[in-house]
This record gives sequence, structure tokens and C-alpha cells, in this order.
Amino acid sequence: MSPADDGNVTDPCSSGRDPPITQLGLVGDRRTVAVISADGTVQWLCLPNFDGVPVFGNLLDARRGGFWRLGPERAIAGRQSYFDKNNVLVTRWDSADCELELIDAMLLPGGARAAADENRRTLLRRLCCRRGLAHCIMDLVPRADFGPGDAVSRVPGGLELRLAGQALGLWTSKPVEPGSDKVASDLQLAEGEEFWAVLGVAEQPAWWDVMAAERALKATIRHWEEWSGRYRYQGPRQDAVIHAGLAIELLSFAPTGALAAAATSSLPERIGGDRNYDYRYAWIRDASMAMATLSVLGDVESAERYLSWLAHLDSSTEMPLQVLYRVDGTTDVRQHSRKELAGYRGSRPVTFGNHAYRQRQIDCLGYLADCAVIYLDCGGRWQPEYWSMISRIADYTARSWRKPSNGIWERGKQRHFVSSKVMAWTTLQRALEFADRTGADGKLGLWRQTMVDIHRDVMDRGWSDKLQAFRQHYDTDTLDASTLLIPLMGFLPADHPRVVATVERIEQDLMLDGLVYRFRPEESGNDLPMGRFEGA
Repeated sequence: MSPADDGNVTDPCSSGRDPPITQLGLVGDRRTVAVISADGTVQWLCLPNFDGVPVFGNLLDARRGGFWRLGPERAIAGRQSYFDKNNVLVTRWDSADCELELIDAMLLPGGARAAADENRRTLLRRLCCRRGLAHCIMDLVPRADFGPGDAVSRVPGGLELRLAGQALGLWTSKPVEPGSDKVASDLQLAEGEEFWAVLGVAEQPAWWDVMAAERALKATIRHWEEWSGRYRYQGPRQDAVIHAGLAIELLSFAPTGALAAAATSSLPERIGGDRNYDYRYAWIRDASMAMATLSVLGDVESAERYLSWLAHLDSSTEMPLQVLYRVDGTTDVRQHSRKELAGYRGSRPVTFGNHAYRQRQIDCLGYLADCAVIYLDCGGRWQPEYWSMISRIADYTARSWRKPSNGIWERGKQRHFVSSKVMAWTTLQRALEFADRTGADGKLGLWRQTMVDIHRDVMDRGWSDKLQAFRQHYDTDTLDASTLLIPLMGFLPADHPRVVATVERIEQDLMLDGLVYRFRPEESGNDLPMGRFEGA
């Protein structure tokens, strides 16, 4: 198998700072991910897990963050692509003098590992000259948590880099020069010549040679081929849909079944703005939607592990489940700022942790209940522990739906958000459907009556005569795209007059260049125009 050749991007891209988001690729082992820019620089890698300490944090601070560049001598962006139906990344550079190909992969992405391999986190890189004579560079500058580097020492077969008490083993197929706290080398590759490098936690350089590296790369490619083979989607844009599923898999945490919302922290909602949050944790809302998607694609196994994980979690809040967790299931996700860090393109502060874990977001439970039903629809296996969880969140919803909540956008004070009420209704409707299909028992009569009460409340208080649309929350005449959940969740049919009117109003007021924005920023006290208030 070989990746598609997509040509070349000629925009210069420094390994030092701020690569465009469009020039970043991901590789991972379903425990952590490496973010790699199109100039061949590892810009971000946390160890040992997604929410661990950054070892390469160049994405957020070029001076303190650490990076690993491998590619042409001059830092220039190549063209990134993936192997077909795979999570192995390829970067190509094509010039008048030479053609280079860089392959990046994180090894051992399987769910079950041998005990000896459990702590390994290994990044493999292969640089190959396909044509001509290429002058290349390897520059490896690791930094633990944006601090100074520690010692580099020679060990059998390669080098060992120590970072805050953690050892990284480095093997390379050609000699490289260790410095006091970094490794650098100038490389000259003739046509057909390759340079291999393997860096990782719990790696012994003496284990490696070119044949071992080739076997490891082939095994990783084969794993992702077999994984994507479970997807049964055959519709339009099949390649894009399959790669979307594979991107979700990259964010899954194999030891528990959790799913991180993102690979990174503090990439801004708006360049230069201060809404820069850490999303390396498992949000119930985001993860449930993603796992429902995987189920529809054919991967019910991931959804099963996710639901089993949630069913055994504790909560540090009054909700039966927190809004978000660490990927290992621990509950403390306290937020703190690193004001000394530069931030992506000057977007500060840089934050770690996320205070949203303390919020009341009753809507997130609706996405979980919806995910459980979709999982069953797609052939998932019934587990008694799932009903225990679903009945708990349904009971909580029946007790608490009248309380204000923080809502889907996690902004400002608690309100009676229309979308939160709709998702509370969804929790109860899906719980009743779950009970009907499995024969499980619960407070079914109470849930049915509460659904009626919620529906009446939303129809009475959630509609704005001024807007001629459903409103954001009960105390405003602000429009909000989250009200599109009304038809999506079956609260009202898509052809209901109020739904039709709401969709038309959203198209009129919240669409820009074919994209739907959340709400109009001026209605939340911001004077920036809609297209500049945020990038999403």
C-alpha cells in the first residue's frame, strides 16, 4: 500500500512557531497523539497519555515548548496525506532537485497489549529520498512541561533523553550528534536512501534495527487497515467518512474506552482571543455523539467499551455523571493558567484542566441516552450495567429538569436553555425506548409524565413571538443554532411550522458563507462581527 500523491504546498512554515491549523496532521496509539506540521515538525506530544505532560509543546510556545523536526534542510511545508483507510501520516516535498517522503506512525495502537508493552509510547519516523540528492536535518529538542531539558546520554544502540525523571529512548539508522539537552544531525540522502528514527517511553534503542523498524511500521499499517475494515459505510464521500471515523479512533483511550474531545490544549476559538481551553478530556456530550457515529459506521465495539466505562464512574458533582472526566476516569480536572507561555499566535492565556467539570449541564445526559439507543440499533449487546446507568440519569433528569443549567456552550451563568430542556426530554424518551426494547423496569410512569411537562414548557416558554423562532433561553429573544436539536432529536417533526420558521430564521441570521454560527456575538455583549468572533 502507498499513500496518494497530492502534490506540494510551497508556503514556508517554520518549525519555530505557529504553523497554520490546515498544515497539521495527527498520529496516535490510542493513548496519546503527536501533532505534526507539514514541515515535518512534531509540534505537540503529551506523555504518557492525552492529558499528560507536554514533551513537545512547540505549538503553544516556540521558545519553551520543545519540538522534533525531520525533513529538508530549509523548513518548508510539504503536502500531508494518509495511507488509504489508515492513520499513518505521509508528508511529501517535491522540488527541482529532489523528492522527499516522510512517514510518521505511533506504534502498538491496539486495545490489548502485553504487560511488557503497556507503558510504551513510541513514535516511528522514516525519511526517504525518492529522487535526486536531498540535504536534510534532524533537530530533536524535548522539553518536559515547558521546562529546561535534562541530560542526553549514550546507551547501547542509541541515546537516552531524560525529562523530569522520565527516560526516552532514541534509535536512529544513521549516527546523530547528542548535545547537552538535544539531538541534532545534518543528513544527506541520495535517491533510494532512508533515515529511520524511533523515539519512545520504555524503549530500549538496542531493540531496534532497520528490519525491526520496517516490521513495526507494517504492523501498524496493517492494524489500521483491519480496523477500518469494520466500517460498513458505502455512501457518498466514503473516503472522507472513513477517515473521520479513524480520526475519532485516534482520540479514543484504549485502556478505558474513553474518548478525548481533542488532542490539544489552548488552541483559540479566535486568534488573539482569550477563550483558549484544554479539551484533552472526555466530555460526555462529545464522546457520546462520536461513539454513536462509530456505531453507525459499524464499530459497536468502541461504543460498548465506552458505555461500560461510563457505567462504573463516580461523580464529584450533584449530577450522576460529571460533564467531563480525565481519560483514566478520575474526576479532578481543575483548571489553571500558564501566563508565562506565549500561546498559539499570541492567544493567551494558555490553560490546562477545565473548570467545566463542575458545571450542571443536564443536556449532556441526553446525548448519552441517545448513544445507548443507537448502539442497540446497530447490533450492540445489552448489558445490565447500562440500564443501571440509564435509569439513574433518567431519574436525575425527572427531578432536576426545571433547574437552570450551563448549557451546551458552557458560557456565563446558568439559564433555562431551550436546548437543555430538549435534551432532558431526549434522556427520558430514550430511557423509555431502552426499557421497552429490553424489558427493563424503572419509574416509567414518572418519566412519561415528565416528558409531557417538558414538552409543554418548551412550547410555552421556549418560543419567541418576536423572533418567530425558538429562542436561546427563556429570558431572551436571542437566536441560537442549538435549537436545531428540536427536530434532530425528535422533539418536533421537521415539518412542524415552528421548526420550519426556526430553520428559516437561523439561515437568515446565523449563516455566513454556508456555515452556521452558534449565535450573534453582539447579543452576548461582544462588539465583534459574527465571522470574527470565533473561528468555529
